[in-house]
Amino acid sequence: MPVAICGNSKIFYDDYGVGPAILFVHPPGMGRKTFMKQLALQSKFRLLIPDFSGHGDSTSSDGSMTISLYMKEIEAVRKHAEESALFLFGYSAGGIIVQEYAIQYPMNVKGVILSSGYPKIANELLKVEHQIGINMVMFAPKILAKILSISHFSEKALQLELYEHILKSNRFTWRQFYIESLYFNCVGRLSLLNAPLLLMYGMSDVINHHVKLYPKIIDTEIHFIKGAGHQLPTKKDKKVNELITLFINKQVNNNLIM
Repeated sequence: MPVAICGNSKIFYDDYGVGPAILFVHPPGMGRKTFMKQLALQSKFRLLIPDFSGHGDSTSSDGSMTISLYMKEIEAVRKHAEESALFLFGYSAGGIIVQEYAIQYPMNVKGVILSSGYPKIANELLKVEHQIGINMVMFAPKILAKILSISHFSEKALQLELYEHILKSNRFTWRQFYIESLYFNCVGRLSLLNAPLLLMYGMSDVINHHVKLYPKIIDTEIHFIKGAGHQLPTKKDKKVNELITLFINKQVNNNLIM
């Protein structure tokens, strides 16, 4: 498995396929195993799927986590993979890292794809979910890992694989990721996000109201997936993979990227 060095941390990442590169950003605690069902895309694209520091197989010297640090880790992986620019896929809270990176490093981003994403938490239920996560990480990490694995995958083998991977996470890093997500707000800077944007939401996900926060001045596609909740990459993987493919091919065909 390739390893990118960022400061004192080793960032392990999966590297599959060839073609336009997509880098995937996972939510708190879950690591790269979140995207097991996106591996089907390797026949069309290059997939870069890291465990960010303190998650999965990647090291963290002190358990710290900041959005700025994870942006540097994206840069470390990008450079190690020798890609000049990337498509970015952020799932749930992973989307905050993607959005901030796209704002700070516009020349390195070909397009942004957010699954159940938000520029800030503007929903009391989502706020409560983050607060519960912050507490459970410290006092009941195994229970939280079990909830996350069962809610994301129906297949027993994949549930176990994700569960075991989650338990590798540094609890302090995991907790801080939730905290950073809880207080993140880039609404006032979304006009600086110049990359083409694809937003996906489940029709039954309470988070889908956050789509209203994205201004129409951005080149944006929005898709609401019927019969779906929050866990789109794992529960609606065929539709998600189809939308990713159509979005990237559209950018290529329109000569919006080199």
